[in-house]
Amino acid sequence: MGIVRYTSVANAIARALGVDPPPEVRIGGSGGRITLTFRSTGATRWSEEKQVDQALRIAAATREVLTADSRRGVRRRARNRAIVVVFEDATLLKGCSIVGQWKCVVPADYPGEA
Repeated sequence: MGIVRYTSVANAIARALGVDPPPEVRIGGSGGRITLTFRSTGATRWSEEKQVDQALRIAAATREVLTADSRRGVRRRARNRAIVVVFEDATLLKGCSIVGQWKCVVPADYPGEA
């Protein structure tokens, strides 16, 4: 399965969440997962509880956006794919680029979403 990037879906998710810039959205790849990457938000330094709460909120909003999309292929992925939320922050320290990353995989059947 190939990886497809959906800029329009990313923009819709960003609007639903009230964030700017929009995340990078990839559908496909390993297990057909939906991966959202948020960069330069400072989220890698948040408490774990806040990170998890935000990831679950993002997953729920993403499923709503996918369900409402006009493309059948996108809508079909709304309920049966895991959503991977990635927070990525970069900094420069002594001339070295340091990238911190936090990742949460929300299963397709996670009961907390609705």
